[in-house]
Amino acid sequence: MDDKIHAKEARSDARDVILDLNFVPQWAKKPPGENHYSKKEYREERPRRRDDRSRGGDRRPSGRNDERPRRPQSDRRNDSRSERPERRREPREPIKELPVTVSFLPEQKRLASLVRQIHHSRRAYPLMDLANLMIHDSEGYLVKIECNKDTPAFELFQCKKCKSVASTEEMIVQHIKSKHLTDVYDKEEIEIEPPAGSFPGVARCRKSGILLGPPNHHSYTEKVAEVHATRFPNMSLEDYKRNIEIVKDDELVEQWKEESRKQTVYKLKSDPEAEPLDLKRAEIEFSKKIPSMYERTHRAVVPAKISQSLEDRDVTHAIKQVWGKESRFPLTMSFSMRAAFRHMHLYLFKAGKINFVTHIKPNPVKPEDTVPNICEVLMFLKENPGSNRLQLLEVLHPSLDPKSEEAKHALQPLGWLIERGHIIEFFNGNLSVPLGHRRH
Repeated sequence: MDDKIHAKEARSDARDVILDLNFVPQWAKKPPGENHYSKKEYREERPRRRDDRSRGGDRRPSGRNDERPRRPQSDRRNDSRSERPERRREPREPIKELPVTVSFLPEQKRLASLVRQIHHSRRAYPLMDLANLMIHDSEGYLVKIECNKDTPAFELFQCKKCKSVASTEEMIVQHIKSKHLTDVYDKEEIEIEPPAGSFPGVARCRKSGILLGPPNHHSYTEKVAEVHATRFPNMSLEDYKRNIEIVKDDELVEQWKEESRKQTVYKLKSDPEAEPLDLKRAEIEFSKKIPSMYERTHRAVVPAKISQSLEDRDVTHAIKQVWGKESRFPLTMSFSMRAAFRHMHLYLFKAGKINFVTHIKPNPVKPEDTVPNICEVLMFLKENPGSNRLQLLEVLHPSLDPKSEEAKHALQPLGWLIERGHIIEFFNGNLSVPLGHRRH
């Protein structure tokens, strides 16, 4: 069957995720793609040095002719300190080295798509390049995290809903509270009467701009807890409260009253007729279900997308360390794909030091045992391995136009030889005869 027909069939399969199988030599490859684990919060911060400012030069606007006498810097510093309340940041806990082993597996749908394309192309592809393709696909792999056998007391905690994983029970419970409440409850908004009373000011979140309500209103504490849990779960409640300001503005108070008319209630998805609950009561009821929504395990398999946004810094660090090595040389991924390819009835062979995969089993044949037109093709490729179709045509049929029907007819034996495994066509169009003796 013609290559164009195979390509058309591959495109027509809606289940396929089209992957780029047009590899180039290793030295000509582009730099690796986006680092899936390069979020700023996981980078080690460099402490600021005293001479950093001097390196940047004078930051004051140029051309300033202000000759007014200035107070000594020490006086200004003391004044500013006396005006502002002292803020202390709690030191961040250092990242722990967890007793786990991280490896990578191909994602099944992506792998199935890859295998279909290998079948349609009838070509041989480098195993390591296929593994590299999968590890740089943001959805092309799974992360396997296994606890080391020499630390049997250490366990992982995995969410049954999304497969997120954490190294502590407290962290997985917090994850479920912040991410999966809406899996059990439907949120609805209803209108009620606006709050009555006189309010001199209203609290506002500096980070999000959300109005939290007057501190003397009964809904204030609950609103603070809701915004903290839904918008800033990675920040401690005390740190979050430092980002709240009190604004004395009548228009903002009226805006808050209008917003307060819309109340969010939660209804059980399993029982829509049940009484609606406010957030606090919904969380209390939801907390009773949490123990059944996660499990303790010594082996967790996490989808790529989930692994890239874990709340647990220690687990993310363990994955990041291995992914950095794997993205340069995908060893564990290639081992996993090798086993999967064999299970899916593909064939692996070695050419030089490189492992290739194809769906056509290489099947050597002696040229002298074939008919003349096939014999000359086999002999040419045996003497000139790595030649392509055009070079084959130029040598064996120099008088033919490569675009003519006669040229296509002259190359017909080549298609038959490739389908039978007597000739290997590589990913870049190069042709070669398989080495070894024919197996009966």
